[in-house]
Amino acid sequence: MKNSSFIFCSILITGMIALQSSVHAKMYRWVDKDGNVSYSDQVPPDQSRLERNVLNDSGRVIDTVSAAKTQEQIDLEKRLAILRTEQEKIIAKQNLNDKVLLSTFRNVDDLRLTLNSKLLAVDAQKRVYDKTQENLREDLAQARKRAAQAERSGHKVSQAILNEIAQIEKSIDVTDQEISKVIVKRQEIEKKFDKEIERFLFLTKTNKDNSKNVINEIAELKDADDLGLFSCEDANSCQLAWEEAKQFVVLNSTTGINYFTETLIMGNDPVKETDISLSVSKLMRKNNNDSIFLDIRCHNSSRGTELCLSKQVDLIRRSFGPYIQSAVKK
Repeated sequence: MKNSSFIFCSILITGMIALQSSVHAKMYRWVDKDGNVSYSDQVPPDQSRLERNVLNDSGRVIDTVSAAKTQEQIDLEKRLAILRTEQEKIIAKQNLNDKVLLSTFRNVDDLRLTLNSKLLAVDAQKRVYDKTQENLREDLAQARKRAAQAERSGHKVSQAILNEIAQIEKSIDVTDQEISKVIVKRQEIEKKFDKEIERFLFLTKTNKDNSKNVINEIAELKDADDLGLFSCEDANSCQLAWEEAKQFVVLNSTTGINYFTETLIMGNDPVKETDISLSVSKLMRKNNNDSIFLDIRCHNSSRGTELCLSKQVDLIRRSFGPYIQSAVKK
């Protein structure tokens, strides 16, 4: 009797355990590559890499097991991770540049003053090359003249003269290359600062309603420099600016000054085709403040006209305002 009771209890306990296991067994639902939907408490090995839903007793999805990633997906994620890392570096670098930009410069005028100093340095370097080129061309003309004289006299041009001509021509080519490098360098500096000015205005003008004012401010700054125009803040600063304007004419004019008054500084007329003559005048504005205007004249010839339209003259004109502003602030 006791053995029968023991057997009955064992069967009962085993049945309860089996029932409990059955109640808590997981049910899966998945879709194979052909679109067939399957349900089972066990996923076949050949379909174990597919995405599957875990269902509760009511058939509701309580969890999802993602499909195993293919090697292509793994490789793609690695490439994306590398790209995201590089992008984060770029963003961090831009944030650092913005921080440096805002901490280094107080306003756009500071930026333009720094730009002006860099451009003046590059322009001075170019003038050295231009002068070297001018001397080389004069030497070449003299050497060719001696060769022509020898030929007219019925003599053979000496090897020394031929070597001299070849050497001068080579030096001219080298100097041309250096001038081109300086021009490219100046253009790169200008582009860099144009972007920094635009960025500075963007960072300091966060109100969208001011976007039109920002555009106008950029245009006004560029127009003033393009025109060679400096606006005085008051009478004292204007007097100091006038003295600095005279110095600017002395530094950048090749003809010297022949007229200097309280309202006009005028250079001599251009004599050579390479001459640049500067004149500065004081103009009265509508708000009763003075403006100082720079004018540039070149020789009355095709080469002189070309010179006045060149980047060299354009740089002088656009450097005028920042140069005066820098001197007045000292």
